Amino acid sequence: MMNYKELQERCKNRNFDQIVIVTDDIFKEIAEFNRVEHVTPGVTGIRTNETNPGLKAGDTELAYTERYATIFYNNTSLCVVQPVEGDTLYKKYQERFGNGICCARERIPVADWDDTLAHYTAKGATIAQTYDSDTCHAVWLDLMDELGIIFEAIRDDSVKDTPSHIHPARIAQINISTPDVRKTIARLTDLFEIGPWEVGDQCNAAAHDYAFTVNGELVPQDFSYLLAILVCGNIEWEVIEPVKGELVYSEFIEDHGIGFHHILQEYHVAEWQDILADYASNGIAMNCKGSIGPVDWCYMDTVKELGYFKEMRTDAVMDQLPDGYFQFWYPEP
Repeated sequence: MMNYKELQERCKNRNFDQIVIVTDDIFKEIAEFNRVEHVTPGVTGIRTNETNPGLKAGDTELAYTERYATIFYNNTSLCVVQPVEGDTLYKKYQERFGNGICCARERIPVADWDDTLAHYTAKGATIAQTYDSDTCHAVWLDLMDELGIIFEAIRDDSVKDTPSHIHPARIAQINISTPDVRKTIARLTDLFEIGPWEVGDQCNAAAHDYAFTVNGELVPQDFSYLLAILVCGNIEWEVIEPVKGELVYSEFIEDHGIGFHHILQEYHVAEWQDILADYASNGIAMNCKGSIGPVDWCYMDTVKELGYFKEMRTDAVMDQLPDGYFQFWYPEP
């Protein structure tokens, strides 16, 4: 495994250009994105084995149909997929876990493509699905048993979508919730060569103005969760292990197991209260909230509407972590 400094260098200029959300009703999902998030897709369409031949599981070409709609942000994209027919990985995920965030995608430089695929195989990952055509080369790793997710790698010379518009906001972070943060970040580091991770204890001593939904009401409580985070290229990766308290991560793990739990967007401090008021006016409940240093954060319960929780935070600058927050680096410097 790479050491601390090697991982720092390896994480520069990485490009995680798409997050996939599976749904059983793409029209309702896009309507909810428009209502709740005020965004619209830049590309929509239908993919089938006739219009897009070459999707394979092993040596077997798949017969499939799926609807898709991609929302483009200034650093990445959210692709909503409705599997209609065929034994695709997205369909298998949906049958196993239901709707929600299922896959993250990384664009791999052409010069690194063969070595990257060999690395995945050497690290025990299963390349369960491939797509090869004159305009696109991609593979999907089935990590559902160990990480509760799918991961796609696409060769960087694959043709990119030309969206009708790009939203100026950023998707700042994608989260995996897990019963074992150290085990999970060790696997992510070894398989994807991402790191180093800063691991902290988000707890009563480190946070302030916190409240969590308990029996339907936002109330203070004793709580603790381990939080591992890193910036890798264009996005943050976060891994959370709930430790104490009635936490949204615990409920997710009980129902789903390990997997992608939420995405995060960052907002200017000056617009924070207006953003919260807008969600409230659309009937979206706040699940939990708090502050760490000058940074306010909260989770909006958009599971029914979007299939996942939406985390938000302010863009206030944190010059120093609270006492008692930092726990360790993985790997150690």
